[in-house]
Amino acid sequence: MGKSKLKTASGTDTQRVGHAKGRQGLQHEPAKQSRPYKQQKQHEGYEEYAQYERYEQDKQREQQKQHKRHKQNRPKVTCAISGKSITGFWRLYEIDKLISQGLYPNCSYLADHLEVHKRTVERDIERLRDLFAAPIEYDRKKKGYYYTEPFSLPPVRLREGEAIALFLGQKLLAQCKGTPLEEFVENAMLKIRMLLSQEIDVSLERVVEAVSFHVDPLRGEEVEVAQNYGILVDAMEQRRVVEMEYYSASRDAHTRRRIEPYHLRLVGGAWYCIAYCHNRREVRTFALDRMQSLTITEERFEIPKDFSISEYLGHSWIIERGTPTRVVIEFDSSQVPHICNKQWHHSQKLETLPDGSLRMTLTTGSLGEIMRWVLSFGSHARIIEPEALRRQVIAELDKARRNYD
Repeated sequence: MGKSKLKTASGTDTQRVGHAKGRQGLQHEPAKQSRPYKQQKQHEGYEEYAQYERYEQDKQREQQKQHKRHKQNRPKVTCAISGKSITGFWRLYEIDKLISQGLYPNCSYLADHLEVHKRTVERDIERLRDLFAAPIEYDRKKKGYYYTEPFSLPPVRLREGEAIALFLGQKLLAQCKGTPLEEFVENAMLKIRMLLSQEIDVSLERVVEAVSFHVDPLRGEEVEVAQNYGILVDAMEQRRVVEMEYYSASRDAHTRRRIEPYHLRLVGGAWYCIAYCHNRREVRTFALDRMQSLTITEERFEIPKDFSISEYLGHSWIIERGTPTRVVIEFDSSQVPHICNKQWHHSQKLETLPDGSLRMTLTTGSLGEIMRWVLSFGSHARIIEPEALRRQVIAELDKARRNYD
C-alpha cells in the first residue's frame, strides 16, 4: 500500500497508512486552509463553542426583531381609484439598487431578501421594464440580473407637502375609475411613490388615510362608459367621425347619429361628450351612458378654429345649454355666508339688501339646473325672475306637496 505525506493544521509532517484509516490509494493533497471559526472553536473546547453558539443565536434573534420592525414600517397605502394595494412597490427600488451595485441578484436571492415568492419578484422585474423601461437582462453564466446599459430610477425628490398634495389629488380622481385614465393615473402615482423617502412615505400614509373626499358615483354601467370613453378618445386623437345609437331621455327614443367629438367633460358623476352632430348640424352635448354601438369611421374632421369650449359652456350653470336668460334669486340672511364664500358662476353679481338678505343676479341658459339648485335651499331661497322660471318652481313645489297628501 502506498503512503502519502499530509500537512497537519500545525504544519508538521505525518504519515498515514490508507488501509489503517479505511482509505486506499490516498493521493498527495494540497495543504488545507485553516478550519472555519465554528469548527476551530469546537475543536478547542465545547464550552467556548457553546458560548459562541449562544452568541450567534442571540444575534440572529436580534436581527429577526429588527427585520420585523422594518417590515412593520413598510408603507401600506392603497390606490384611491382602484383600491388595489401598492404596499409592495417599495421592492422596485430595492431590486434596482441591488442590480445597480452589480451583484447579479437572481429570483431566489431577491425573493429571500424581500421575503416574497419568486413569482412576485418576476412580476416586479416586469414592472421595472414596463413602467420605467429598465434594460434588465439575465446573465446565464453569472446566474443573475444585470443592466445592459447605465440605468437608475429617477433621482428627482419631492418635498413632503408636494407628495401629500399629489396623493390627495389622486383621491379626487376616483371618478376616473372605469376609464383608460384609471391605469394612467395609477401608474403615474406608482412612479411618484418610487421617488419618496421612507420617512415621507410613512407620513404620507398617515395623512392620506386621514383625509377623504365625497365624489358622486359614476352614472351608467362602468364597463360600457369606459368602452365609450376609450372609443371617443381614439376618435378625437385621429380626428375621425363616430357613428352611434343615442338614447334621448326627453323623447324616449333611440336615433342613429354621426358626430365629430370635440371635448369630454365629467360633471356630477356623469361623462359628457361635446360634439358636432351631423343630424342636427350644430354642436350638441351627449351623455356617454346613453351611447351605444360606437364605431369610428374613416371620415375625418377638423375642429373649427373659432370653436372654444369655454365659450360653448360659458352660459351653462353646469352642463345644460339654452337661451341665455337673466336670473335673479334672493337668499335669506342664514344663507349669506354660504353664498358669499363661493364663486357659483362667472356672471354672478351679489347685492346685500336692507333686511340682511342677499340678491344674486346672473345670466345662464341652464334654467332647469338653476331650478334644481334653488330648490335644494328649501325655504331659504326664491326665484324673483324670470317669471316663467318662477312659475315653474311653484308648480314643482305643488307636485312635491301633493306627494305628501
